[in-house]
Amino acid sequence: MITIQSLSDTPVADIHSCFEKAFIDYAEPFDLTIPQLQYMIGRRGYAPDLSFGAFNNGTLVGFTLNGLGTWNGQKTVYDTGTGMIKEFRKQGLATRLFNDSLPVLRAAGVKQYLLEVIRTNQNAYDLYLKAGFTVTRQFEYYVMPVAQLELNNYQMDGLVIAETDNPDPVVFSSFQDFVPSWQNSVAAISRKSDYFKIFGAFFDNKLVGYGIIETHTGDIPQLAVAKEFRRRKVATILFNHLIREVNPPAVRFINVQHDYEPFNRWVEHLGLKAGYGQYEMMMKL
Repeated sequence: MITIQSLSDTPVADIHSCFEKAFIDYAEPFDLTIPQLQYMIGRRGYAPDLSFGAFNNGTLVGFTLNGLGTWNGQKTVYDTGTGMIKEFRKQGLATRLFNDSLPVLRAAGVKQYLLEVIRTNQNAYDLYLKAGFTVTRQFEYYVMPVAQLELNNYQMDGLVIAETDNPDPVVFSSFQDFVPSWQNSVAAISRKSDYFKIFGAFFDNKLVGYGIIETHTGDIPQLAVAKEFRRRKVATILFNHLIREVNPPAVRFINVQHDYEPFNRWVEHLGLKAGYGQYEMMMKL
């Protein structure tokens, strides 16, 4: 017998076991330990009482792990991961899981539902469209082993790269040409701030750019330069500094806005190749 209920009392070990089985045949399988799964969903604001599971006689066979936060000024849940064990697919459980969660989310004052889906996952994409989600953006991502990067020694007279412990989100956002995705937002980074380093690019003691890197993965959630200092190698100098300071196994740019051509040209210059892209989708509740 299948029941749908919140994950507020479900041990993370049970979620991890189901997670492994649900994504074993995924386009890019997740190979996460329990602590790595806890870290991932924690960074994304995991809210157990607003997350839901499908249980077969008490055993978790499918789930939606939701994060909670604010997006565009409204209380929002973010799907940090949805999965179903293979033998329980195509039985309407994903739809049932989603539909049963909506009254709980609305009762909690949630105004909108945000998620991302890999563009090649047509079944999930069609399911979300049918449920009432619309595409808000397309994202690309780039991953490359650091050993394959060709770092250079670009310099710029008067430019100093220095780590900062007191970032100014308002100044940082003024350098951005698009809003970072949920997992790359200031809120997400703040949830796990001990795992990130932030470096500023200063010209004559004025901040003209910045970069943020996750020290254990090489994920770079944000990197931006003031408009008047672009096309002067500032971004590349920042990037090289981030990699040399942290020396991660790989470099990752996740959820870069698909139509942001300056970045596309820049990463091509660096030699990074795009992987599977994603759709960002939203539904008002």
